[in-house]
Amino acid sequence: KGNIIKAGTTSPYSLYNESIASFTTGDLYDHHDAEGFINLFGLSSKVRAMKHQELEKTEN
Repeated sequence: KGNIIKAGTTSPYSLYNESIASFTTGDLYDHHDAEGFINLFGLSSKVRAMKHQELEKTEN
């Protein structure tokens, strides 16, 4: 019995690009693109809050 720990892998088909991995350098990633994702990701919370307010109004 024993363990194997992989030290690394390389491939000519890899999509990993070290120059854009951090999203802080280069022109490929625009931080403004994240705004749409954030708005969409938070949409369910907004809808829930609106529904909660509607229910409170009908109960009072």
